[in-house]
Amino acid sequence: MKNKIITILFITIIFGFGFMGIIFQDKEVSIFERRKLESFPKFDKNFTENLDSYLLDQFAFRNEFINLNSIINRKVLNKIDNKDVYVIEDSIYEKNYPLNTEKVLKFAEKTNYIISKCKEKDRSYYSIIPDKAYFLDENNYLKLDYNKMYELVNNNVNAKYIDITSDLDIEDYYRTDIHWKQENLHDVTKILIENLGKEYRYENYIEQEYNNFYGASYSKAGLKIEPDKLKYLYSNSFENVEVKHLEYGYKKVYDEEKLNAVDSYDVFLSGPSSYIEITNKNLNNNSTLIIFRDSFASSIVPLFIPYYNNIIVIDLRYIDFELVEEKIDLNNSDVLFLYSTLIINNSDILKVRY
Repeated sequence: MKNKIITILFITIIFGFGFMGIIFQDKEVSIFERRKLESFPKFDKNFTENLDSYLLDQFAFRNEFINLNSIINRKVLNKIDNKDVYVIEDSIYEKNYPLNTEKVLKFAEKTNYIISKCKEKDRSYYSIIPDKAYFLDENNYLKLDYNKMYELVNNNVNAKYIDITSDLDIEDYYRTDIHWKQENLHDVTKILIENLGKEYRYENYIEQEYNNFYGASYSKAGLKIEPDKLKYLYSNSFENVEVKHLEYGYKKVYDEEKLNAVDSYDVFLSGPSSYIEITNKNLNNNSTLIIFRDSFASSIVPLFIPYYNNIIVIDLRYIDFELVEEKIDLNNSDVLFLYSTLIINNSDILKVRY
């Protein structure tokens, strides 16, 4: 009798979830897994294999089971993380410790190599963007030795340092993502622009809002947390700005189609891109800013547009410096290295051969 009950329950569950999978509308994107889901396959030689992938992706209550698994790991098995992702007071943090001294020094060496190509070295600047863990209590297990990191960089990089740490706090970062909020970067922009020798002025931006932003950290945490609000600052003058990507061709400053894609943060400058040329046709002063950056810069670069005729944005995670060296003029431009502590502590990712 017991075996019959178990068998009936098993069959009911299998066919029940299968039936729900049929009647429920297919989902295009999994927020938890941060990827596109399989759609119903074509009837070809790979149909059976692709059907398995489709059924797994479109399994009813898939996200709920992922969430349940994470809850069991944390609450029952007492794991404090989910694959090096931690939830502290409803905010998600990703592991960036311990401090890797060798990689921090390599970051300095790579930066200095690029600076050595500049004749006007007094026009070279760098700034360090702290990751969220910087703002945790000193004794928190996620906090690496930031003082040591900053000391290593400041003692070894041959450029002018622009300190932005005092104008940032944890509220300037998304809860579900590693990045900072563009709408909170006015003071940081002011510091950077003034140190670059420009006169900062308040721009009358129009604040656009997207209410359901689930950041990259959300998918890794595996827990249901309230989404962030993603805001981006629009100016009518941006309509007269040309944004040319090496990979994608011409795009707008804000790629609003990305808001409903896998990563809504890609609304800023269309997301990951190795090389971008931004031309502000509202200006004609032949001023150029070259920014070597990571993903944090995507949201602050638009706030630099009113001050420069040309902005070149280079992400050395995706392109080798040798491939862009001939395309840029390091001798007649302001040069800014704008990197987060996440990249500085993992500088092997930067493609600079020296």
